[in-house]
Amino acid sequence: MLKRTIIILILIIAILYCMVTNGASTTIPRGAKGTIKEFPPTTKYFNQTIDHFSYYSGNTNNDKSLTFQQKYLYYDKWWKKNTGPILFYFGNEGGIEDFYNNSGAMFDMAPKFDALLVFLEHRYYGVSLPKSSLSAEDLRYLTIEQALADTTIFLSNKESIFGCEKSKDACKVVLFGGSYGGMLAAWHRLKYPHISVGALAASAPVDIYPTENKEKEFYDSFISVFTEYGDATCGTVLDDAFQIVSKTTDFQSLSNYFNVCKPITTANQVSKLLFYLKGAAATLAMLDYPYAATFVTNMPANPVQVACKRLLKADEILSGMNDAINVFVNYTGQLKCHNISMEMVGGSSGVNVYNQFPSLLSKPSLGSIYRTWNYQACTQLILEPLTSDGNGFYVEDKDQIKEVEAVCRERYPNTLTRELWMLRAYGNGEDIVKHTTNMIFSDGDKDPWSVGGVPMNATSPDGSVFHIMIRNSAHHQDLRFRDDLYDSKELLNAREQEIENIGLWLS
Repeated sequence: MLKRTIIILILIIAILYCMVTNGASTTIPRGAKGTIKEFPPTTKYFNQTIDHFSYYSGNTNNDKSLTFQQKYLYYDKWWKKNTGPILFYFGNEGGIEDFYNNSGAMFDMAPKFDALLVFLEHRYYGVSLPKSSLSAEDLRYLTIEQALADTTIFLSNKESIFGCEKSKDACKVVLFGGSYGGMLAAWHRLKYPHISVGALAASAPVDIYPTENKEKEFYDSFISVFTEYGDATCGTVLDDAFQIVSKTTDFQSLSNYFNVCKPITTANQVSKLLFYLKGAAATLAMLDYPYAATFVTNMPANPVQVACKRLLKADEILSGMNDAINVFVNYTGQLKCHNISMEMVGGSSGVNVYNQFPSLLSKPSLGSIYRTWNYQACTQLILEPLTSDGNGFYVEDKDQIKEVEAVCRERYPNTLTRELWMLRAYGNGEDIVKHTTNMIFSDGDKDPWSVGGVPMNATSPDGSVFHIMIRNSAHHQDLRFRDDLYDSKELLNAREQEIENIGLWLS
C-alpha cells in the first residue's frame, strides 16, 4: 500500500514538474506568439522590375540595372500542391519577417483552406532595395503605384514561382494586410481586381486626407482609449498635460521633465516635443494588446493601464506624462534621452539629422524605417509622418502640413509633395466600398487610426464589402493568432465572420 502511495506521489510530482518546466512556453498567451520559430518559412527572391511604368531601357544591355531582388517568404505545410489557394500578405513598412511573425491568424486559416502562405517584402524595406542608397534621387521609385504593381507582377507569375496549375480555379489569391499593408490590399482590389478573389484590410486608414479635417477626431479617439481602458480620470489628466506643454514658455523645465537630448530653446521645438508626445500616446493606445508584445517595440500587457498608473501616481503631471509615454518609447530603458530633432513638424531643427544619423542614408537594417517611411509621408501620405524616435505615427493638423512640407524639401531635395493624389487616384473610403467587391475592413475600437477607416454606413452594391468595428481590440489584433482567453467576445466573433467570408470567396 505504501509503495503504491509513493508511486502515485512520484507521478503527481512528475506531472507538476512538467507543468512548471513547460511554463515558459505554455504561459505565453497564444495571441502574443510569433510564427517564425514554430513555422519556419522558406526564403526566396523574385527578380522584380524597378520601374513598371517606363518603357525606356537606357543605353545599356544589362538587364540587372532594370531589376532588383525582392524578398518573399512562404510556408506550404498545409498547401494542396499546385491548386490550393494562396493567402498573400502585403508587406508593410519594414522587413517582411516582422509581419510574418505577427500574422498568426493567417496560420490559423491556412489548414482550413489547404492554403499556401506567401509574404512579399515591400520595395525599399528590409533588403528589397531597388537602388543602393536612400538618397532622394534613389528613392524616386518608392511609390504606392510601384508597390501595387510589384504584387501584380509577382502574383501573375504564380505558375512559374510556385508551380500553380493554369486553370482559373487553381491557386486563387486572398489578400491580407494590416495598417499600411491593409491600405495596399484595399487599393490593389480597386486597381487590379482580376488578381485576387478578395481581401481582408485590417486597421487600414484609407480615408484620412488633409481636406477631411479628422485631426481633432484622431486626438479625441486616443484620449478616450485612456479613459475607457486605462482609468476613468486618465484621459482628462493626459489632455490637461498636453495643454500644459503647449502653453509652457519655460523651455528649461520642459527639457528637464522630458529628458530631451538637446535643450528646448524655441516655440518650434515645443511643437516638436508635443508631436513626439502625442505620437507616443496615440501609438500606445493603438497597440493596447491584452498581452505583452514586441510588435513595433517591446511593451507590457495592457500598456494603457500601465501608462495610466504611472501618470496618475506621479507628484507632478508632466513628470507623470513622461513616465507614461515611456511605456511606449522606452519601456526597456534603451533610450538615454528623447530625441525630438527628427520630428517633421515645427520647421527645421537646425540639425542635419543625416549627419547625426548617417546610417539613415545607407541600406536600412530590419525595422529601420525612418528615412523611407517619411519619404512616403512627404510624397503621398502627408498625414502619416513618423514620430517618437521613428516608432510612432501621428496626424498633424492642417496648420502643420506646410511645416512638414518645408522639412520634406530640406530632407528630400527636388521631391514633390502631392497631398491629394491618393484621394484623387483611389477615392475616399465610401468610393472604395462602392467600387470594389469582396472586401472586409476591420478596425479595433482602441485604435485611433480607425477614424481614417471606411465609414461604417458605406455600402457596396452587392453587399460583399463591409466594415467591422471590433470592441476591445487594438491595431489589427484580428491578424494575430486567435486567443480564446485574451480575445474579446467581439474579436472572436469578427474572426469567425472573416473566415466565413473568405470561405465564400474561395468556394
